[in-house]
Amino acid sequence: MSLSPRPASPLRPPAPRGRRQRGFTLLEVVAAFAILALGLGLAMRAATGAMQQSRQAAEHTRAALHARSILDTLGVGEPLEEGVYEGEFADGYRWVAEVGPHELAAEELPVGFDPQLGAVRLLRIDLVVEWERGQQTAQARFASLRAMLPERP
Repeated sequence: MSLSPRPASPLRPPAPRGRRQRGFTLLEVVAAFAILALGLGLAMRAATGAMQQSRQAAEHTRAALHARSILDTLGVGEPLEEGVYEGEFADGYRWVAEVGPHELAAEELPVGFDPQLGAVRLLRIDLVVEWERGQQTAQARFASLRAMLPERP
């Protein structure tokens, strides 16, 4: 005699073997959508922040390129003198350069060096590049030293 499970009668449902789950409840679906919305919101915020930082980096790179151009050409063609120089680029970037003497501090001088007998005169160039960023003005500051031959009497 073989024992085999008895086929279910079409008139009677099978006996419950515990509670069976046949799908997701409404609460689980709502929770899944809430987690998805939160994740997408955080991803969008991160993408927006990355785009703003990328734009600001591009602006600062352009300002640095303009500064490099100014520092490379300032004093070329005519002698660089103490004073204020300014200008504007076609893309809206403005610049102001202040040129003044630079004196080395005593601890910066080589041993036995007499600054009065030096063969060059140092000028300090302080450069500010400005541009508009929305309603605000952004700026980048640069500084350089330029060695000039001393003026002959």
